[in-house]
Amino acid sequence: MLKVAQLSDLHLLADPTEERWGLNPQASFDAVLALALQHSPDALLLTGDLVHDESDEGYQRLKDRVQACSLPALAIPGNHDDPAKIAQLFGDPELQLNGVTVIGLNSHVHGSDSGFLGDQELNRAAQLIENSEQPVLLAIHHPPVDVGSAWIDELGLADAEQLQQLIETYAEKILAITCGHVHQAFESRISGVPVLCSPSTNRQFLPKADSFATEDIAAGFRLHEIKTGKYSSRVVRLA
Repeated sequence: MLKVAQLSDLHLLADPTEERWGLNPQASFDAVLALALQHSPDALLLTGDLVHDESDEGYQRLKDRVQACSLPALAIPGNHDDPAKIAQLFGDPELQLNGVTVIGLNSHVHGSDSGFLGDQELNRAAQLIENSEQPVLLAIHHPPVDVGSAWIDELGLADAEQLQQLIETYAEKILAITCGHVHQAFESRISGVPVLCSPSTNRQFLPKADSFATEDIAAGFRLHEIKTGKYSSRVVRLA
């Protein structure tokens, strides 16, 4: 059994004592990370909005936390991120694990909360999937489907149709595409491929909301499990 723990939308800050949305993002992330480690993951996957203020202090503290886990880790940027800092600290957005290739996609657009991949990133993904001798888990911050919350869907992936076409082309090789951005558990499918959104390690957003609204539900993470080619996923939350 191979396990990948996905933690998303951390929104860490330079000051680890500062609050956002009525929660301390550092303390909440630390608690979710500790919970994830109880499930003995083989790797960590961080799917964007890692450091809300894009501060050096926030990124370095995150890097220190991840290094202390002594696990392979892949990190991708969200709209609230500095992609260059993430690349510098975490390296290439690709993990070769025993049983799955994890490919991270960069949907960050400078100055925008919406996402966009572009031809270069889509072509890179297609080549990596084509060359992979293992099943693939695709990770992106902005989901390539609407989630039913009007205000979130307005800030979605601008070239979602192109990514959907890529998923359709390589559906037999893709185990799932997993996302952040929406601060809630959500599931859909593209050509039979699961499209999964992870809860935030910070405040959760209310599903099916027309405008910004939060939900009083515990933070959590998504656990991906692969066993002899069979894939499953579940959300685990703090008590």
